Amino acid sequence: MRKQFYPKLALNNLRRNAQTYLPYLITAVAMVMMLYMIVFLAGNTGLAKMPGGDTLRMLLSFGSVVVGCFAVVFLLYTNSFLIKRRKKELGLLNILGMEKKHIAQVMFWETLFTAVMSLIFGLAGGILFSKLMFLLLLKIMHFPVMMGFEISVQGIVAVLVLFGAVFFLTFLNNLRQVHTARPIELLRGGQVGERE
Repeated sequence: MRKQFYPKLALNNLRRNAQTYLPYLITAVAMVMMLYMIVFLAGNTGLAKMPGGDTLRMLLSFGSVVVGCFAVVFLLYTNSFLIKRRKKELGLLNILGMEKKHIAQVMFWETLFTAVMSLIFGLAGGILFSKLMFLLLLKIMHFPVMMGFEISVQGIVAVLVLFGAVFFLTFLNNLRQVHTARPIELLRGGQVGERE
C-alpha cells in the first residue's frame, strides 16, 4: 500500500467521526492552555519583584503539578471513551481484510494529527490568554500593571513533554486494546459498559 494511504484514511476517519473526536480535541486544547498559563504565571519574572511573589510562585508551581496530573487522568479517561465508541468501526476494518498492523498505522496517524492540532491550538490560546491572566492576577492583588509581552519557553517545554507523553500513552493503550481483542470482540466493544 502507498505510504500516503494511512494518513489520508486517518484524516477521513477524523472527519467522519468529528462528533466523537471534537469533544476530545476541545478537552485536549483546554488542558494544554491551562497548563501553559499556570506554568507561565509560576515562572513570570514580574511576580518575583512583588511582595509575597515568591509564595505565589510556589503556589502556582504546585498548581501546575495538580493541573498536569488532572490532565493526564482526564485525557486518558476521555480517550478510553473515544476508543470504545470506535471499536465497532475498527473491528469492521479488521473483518474486511485490514490487518491489525495496518489498523495500528491508521491509529498512529490519528493520534499524531490529534496531538499536533491540540498542541498548536492549545499553545496559541495559552500564549494569547496568559497575559490576560497575568493582568487579572495583578488587578486582584492590587499591584501596578506592567506592560510588555513574554512567551514562557519553560511553559512550552512543559506542555510538549507532558502532552507528548500523554498522547504516546493513549496510542499505546489503543494499540493494546485493538491487538488483544478478536475482531468479533471489537465489533461488540461499543456495547461493553465502562469499568470503574
